Amino acid sequence: MIRKLMKALTEKDYKAMAACFTENCKYFDYCPSLNGESNYFVYGSDCVEMFFRNRFTFDYLEVADPQFESDNAATYFGAYNGPYVYARLTIEAYGIDGLIQKVLVTPA
Repeated sequence: MIRKLMKALTEKDYKAMAACFTENCKYFDYCPSLNGESNYFVYGSDCVEMFFRNRFTFDYLEVADPQFESDNAATYFGAYNGPYVYARLTIEAYGIDGLIQKVLVTPA
């Protein structure tokens, strides 16, 4: 699932990204504050789709050069409406259907 999620992020595919998550998922990203932006706290797959549609459409987020650390973690360079930061995305929980329940993104 980590490869599918990172592919959706790098290709700016908000529909494919939302399809990776359970209906009541959580996506927490603490990297935007490194560029003076508000951190991301997104709840629910519908909100993931709407939120990332906005981020990708208006180029507020760009993800490049993902490196996979495990089946649940990857690092990447992310531009959060500013200079690139080095980030680590970790899938912390899965739903019973195998979709992602919780993601945490932190500075790497």
